[in-house]
Amino acid sequence: MSRKKVQHVGKILFSILSVLLGFLGILLFTSSRWMLATWAHLDMEELVYHLKAPLEGTSKDVLWSYVWSCGMISFAVLAILIALFIILRHRKKVEIILGCICIALGIALSSYSLYNVWTTLDIDTYLHIQNSYSTLIEDNYVNPSQTTITFPEKKRNLIYIYLESMESTYSDKKDGGAYDHNFIPALTNLALDNINFSNSDKLGGAYPTTGTTWTMGGLFAQTSGLPLKLSIQGNEMAYQDSFFPQLSTLGDVLNEAGYKQYFMMGSDAAFGGRKNYFTSHGDYEIDDYYWAISEGLIPEGYYQWWGYEDAKLFEYAKDKLTEISKNDEPFNFSMLTVATHFEDGYKCDECDEKQYGDDHYGMVIDCSSSRVSEFIDWIKEQPFYENTTIILSGDHLTMDSDFCENIDEDYQRSTYNAILNSPILPVHEKNRIFTTMDMFPTTLASLGVVIDGDRLGLGTNLFSDKPTLAEELGFDELNRQLSMGSRFFDELDADLTPVWVGDGEYQKFYIKEEDRFANNEWVTYNPHQLWADGKQSYFIDKDGHAVSGWQKLEDGKWYHFSESDYHLIEGPCDTNPELEEETPDSTSVSDISSASSFTENDLDSTVESSSSGIDEDDFSENEDNSKTIRHLGSSAEDDPHDLSPIDYQ
Repeated sequence: MSRKKVQHVGKILFSILSVLLGFLGILLFTSSRWMLATWAHLDMEELVYHLKAPLEGTSKDVLWSYVWSCGMISFAVLAILIALFIILRHRKKVEIILGCICIALGIALSSYSLYNVWTTLDIDTYLHIQNSYSTLIEDNYVNPSQTTITFPEKKRNLIYIYLESMESTYSDKKDGGAYDHNFIPALTNLALDNINFSNSDKLGGAYPTTGTTWTMGGLFAQTSGLPLKLSIQGNEMAYQDSFFPQLSTLGDVLNEAGYKQYFMMGSDAAFGGRKNYFTSHGDYEIDDYYWAISEGLIPEGYYQWWGYEDAKLFEYAKDKLTEISKNDEPFNFSMLTVATHFEDGYKCDECDEKQYGDDHYGMVIDCSSSRVSEFIDWIKEQPFYENTTIILSGDHLTMDSDFCENIDEDYQRSTYNAILNSPILPVHEKNRIFTTMDMFPTTLASLGVVIDGDRLGLGTNLFSDKPTLAEELGFDELNRQLSMGSRFFDELDADLTPVWVGDGEYQKFYIKEEDRFANNEWVTYNPHQLWADGKQSYFIDKDGHAVSGWQKLEDGKWYHFSESDYHLIEGPCDTNPELEEETPDSTSVSDISSASSFTENDLDSTVESSSSGIDEDDFSENEDNSKTIRHLGSSAEDDPHDLSPIDYQ
């Protein structure tokens, strides 16, 4: 290639680099400003979660806001830069100067944008805290699947209404709020006339902790008793087909007790992993925006705010409750409002513009309060109300950028709650220090359920006289430790390999890819798992292969599997007919929670270690076909074997 051609190619590459760096600088600058302005109270826990969770279902208003505020400006600048370089392509010196300006400007804007986000979100502190581990969750977590939970003979229905961004803060100072004017008069009356767990002697509520300050975090906390924490290195939730399958949640407990469960919302349930979570834990029927379209309730293409309005939501809820209340099984009907979502909420036809004028968000909050109260009045007139507990709960504090900026600095904001028609009364209702995680056991207690120890997850039954973790440790200390790294969530968030047996879509058996043994002790576990496709049952070994013959499973029972097609022929049986006498039970995964290699919260559905890279010599056969494995090292450096991921065929 001649020198002239080399110079020409270099000139083109320089122009392209200049344009791209200039465009990138503008895009990062506008995007960072838009993000920090749109989510004025954004924290790293929420940002990390949404970077990993499905963005499907995001409000079109939010998307268009980004397009107009960032995309249009950035692409306009891109077009101008391209035009300038084309026009000035024969003016070498001017083109070089323009290119240098673009490069310098791009680097400067990118650097400033990254610095602004880094300091505003305090990423340095976040990374430091995440690398400092607390054992608070491991030390205090109460596994619902290992706790005695007793339902009354006649099970009560549950209606749980999650109120978007609803705070007790919105009430007037006389009743415990932060304002001279009461923006939620109807909800205030509902709370004060019924049960309202409060952080004061007036209307109040729960304090938010890290991992609970956005919608999915709030829903997760109130149903699992845990904050929603994902590590930066953890899995992409958007690609997971289940949501922390090892956990036992409110939905799991009610499902096991025979409840039929529903979740209704006017938005796309896929957003933030909500659909995945509620279908994974409790087999909820999801009645969301797309359900409404499929049922012909709204036309294809209809879209307001995040989907459809709360006015429609309450009407659809009435029809659904009328329908399901005729069934024999108890129900858990949950719903999520959306009108009060930031920024400034959604004004419907019934909002009172005359009273509030320019205070758009205050008007929407008052309107939402009235709509909820009207819906409660309707429920009270229905025949199923007598045997139904109603819970109203704010999902998190508002993220609106300016609505709460002028309240007293000493005022402690809290989420709203009210419990109606509970069969029991609380020992201490007021002057409590609690979080939204405490709603998990409290919800069950409001149904007349007795919980051994009055704790589930990290939550405490507020009806009892047992202090919450926030009361025992102090809220600031509790929140500090919850902000730190957690081995508990590292385990939940570890890579999981789903295994299928045979052809078709079968129930999934998850095996972690990392070696998790903690010491050199021998532990015994049964490396088998029963599978089912709804028609036939299979049995797989530690390598993911279907096996045959008589096998003893983790329930201590014997099962007989076909020698030819591996499906279940006979079982469960107390004894193996091929043996002269019953052999001793082996220790199953669910039986070894006390072993030092396993933690109390390990569940049957998750094997603590993969057997990848483990030779047959590392196993010793027991009489009942279970196997004993010796610790192979807690890290690859200590492990004499190659701990590569399992390759299931």
